[in-house]
Amino acid sequence: MSQYFKSSPDRANRKTSLKLRRISAARHLAVLCVLFSVGALSEQVEHPTEKQKRATNCQRFENTQPICKFTNPEDLAVLADKKVLLVSEHGGIKGERPGALVFYDIAKQQRRSAFDGSDAKKPAEYWGASSCTEPPGKAFSPHGIDLTQRSDGRWQLLVVQHGGRESIEFFEVKGMGDALQLVWRGCAIAPENAQLNSVAAGNGDEFFTTKMLSTDSSWPSAGGDPTAPTGIVYRWSKSGGFKPVPNTEGIMLNGIAAARDASAIYVIYSGESLLKKIDVKSGEVLASTTVPSADNVKWSADGKTLLAASFNIGPEGSKAFARCMATAVEVCPIDFAIIELDPNTLAKTTLFENPDAPMGAGTVGLKVDSKLFIGTFAGNRLLQVDLK
Repeated sequence: MSQYFKSSPDRANRKTSLKLRRISAARHLAVLCVLFSVGALSEQVEHPTEKQKRATNCQRFENTQPICKFTNPEDLAVLADKKVLLVSEHGGIKGERPGALVFYDIAKQQRRSAFDGSDAKKPAEYWGASSCTEPPGKAFSPHGIDLTQRSDGRWQLLVVQHGGRESIEFFEVKGMGDALQLVWRGCAIAPENAQLNSVAAGNGDEFFTTKMLSTDSSWPSAGGDPTAPTGIVYRWSKSGGFKPVPNTEGIMLNGIAAARDASAIYVIYSGESLLKKIDVKSGEVLASTTVPSADNVKWSADGKTLLAASFNIGPEGSKAFARCMATAVEVCPIDFAIIELDPNTLAKTTLFENPDAPMGAGTVGLKVDSKLFIGTFAGNRLLQVDLK
């Protein structure tokens, strides 16, 4: 989930976005920080929007269907049969609330808890660091996730986790249908002072993860927005632990995806409104494109394109963001778009954008055949979009 937002350009004229990105966001972020105060939040009285009115009915709207069965479904993955989604129910960037991993059967529209930390057992086989032998416990608070098939054919789910410890948790996805389950397989404790955001599997036992901030960061603060790098991409292996990927420093790193051969990574720099394709050995930037206030980046289920979530943040969006961070909401009324990108050139098109849709603040888009599933960091729903 992105915690850094700047005023994005008018989507009818995206060509101006590069120019606008150069403008300092300090004034905008200072307003946002003020809104985090209790006094400012208590003074906000607004008439409900049409989107907020639709929040209570969860009814189909045009080609969209809200699925109101979740709590902050911030990130998504789809199983190989394309029948079941794995959903990360976000508890908070600092693990302030517990969360859960859940299964969602698309055809049956059924949600089922997969892991909440309450009944985890020590496994017979560990995939993570040898020093991590204890499950995360009831404080478990997931964030970014990535599902891939290991070299032995088994399915691995990697999970950024903030509750009780800052870590990447390893799970094996086992079974089918009603017998689906997640088996905890260990973890890798994050580098000291690193607040992680997203994760992507690499070759063998490797993975890549984004450090968004330092855990002792005082952001947001009245001092304004960060102007110096706040994070970096780490590459982890069982033998070598966490190592920085060269030339990946930047402001507020967020989503990450890896090329199929793991030779390149796709990294969201929310604080710079950029998506970069980076060679993992040299750190060379192979391609780059502007994606305003971007969040997660994901492969489509067919592996042909990438999808990035992009917020449309202005003054009203800043107020909404503050409210959504401070209290539980059914719908966070922030406009967004899901951008589809060519993985080679990063050429982009808008796959979905509808400010009247019955969900806001889309943090992730997952394209499964002719359906698009969208999650959010704040709300009680996924949004299912019929792309046909």
